[in-house]
Amino acid sequence: MRSIAARLEDGWQRAADPAWLEGWQEREFELPGGHTRLVVMGEGPPLVLVPPLPGYKEAFVACAYRLARRFRVVTYDLRSRFDGRPRWEALLDDLRRVADAVAPGLAAIAGHSMGGALAQRFALAHPGRVGALVLSSSFARIATPRSHWRARYFEQPAVLAALRFLPEPRALAFAQRLAQRSGWVFDPRCDRHVLGLVHHSVRRVPVGLALARVRLAFDHDVRSDLPRLGCPALVIVGERESESFRGAAAELARLIPRARLEVSPGAGHLHPLSNAEWFAATIAGWLAERKA
Repeated sequence: MRSIAARLEDGWQRAADPAWLEGWQEREFELPGGHTRLVVMGEGPPLVLVPPLPGYKEAFVACAYRLARRFRVVTYDLRSRFDGRPRWEALLDDLRRVADAVAPGLAAIAGHSMGGALAQRFALAHPGRVGALVLSSSFARIATPRSHWRARYFEQPAVLAALRFLPEPRALAFAQRLAQRSGWVFDPRCDRHVLGLVHHSVRRVPVGLALARVRLAFDHDVRSDLPRLGCPALVIVGERESESFRGAAAELARLIPRARLEVSPGAGHLHPLSNAEWFAATIAGWLAERKA
């Protein structure tokens, strides 16, 4: 069957820290209309990691092996081909199918950025399946403070164009300068492995896929629904993230009953990669508290 999911082209492994690849083995998983690729690693209570825009599971490669020491970790590539226009409902059905097959019963669901929006929708639609919810740099709706308009609508496209079209050495040097000053999604914790992985992704992601994901993100608004969430929720945001994402995390923590807000120290939007040890330890510790 054909692939119907976003897939990061091979070659990213050369940029990765070798430790990240411990236990990272992909396999095909059938969905309506084709297949995606997923990774299942570790033993223990199930923990499903839902990736961010553009939908590559490799967003969690730096923390998955750490979490797999205590959990059965599942992550997969999000659908990129739809029957008609892209819809949240199709992504939600895919997540249900993955969870039913490899994380049955009560599971913890963790999503980063747009993946957190999908995790919210899953918890609202299937409350009996979600034992705990982790929302990393996510949002109840997209909001752009007036002070952040320039960064979102002018600087961000310029950065993406530079990373995509500059020769590789110049693009990586540019990314390093951005990291040193916490520019775009980078932070000073972003080492050559993180920068290399992001650069590989930016150069190869189809522009149409990225735009379709952005449109879906702007369609997401569950503010009126979140107060009825009954499962424990952990909200995480990077200390060096933009005003938009810090405000979105605060809004989630206000709207979800008894949610806990944690700040990833010294990190930006890429903290599951750049501050992976803290990210994994914080999630594991919080989930352990739920069992105590």
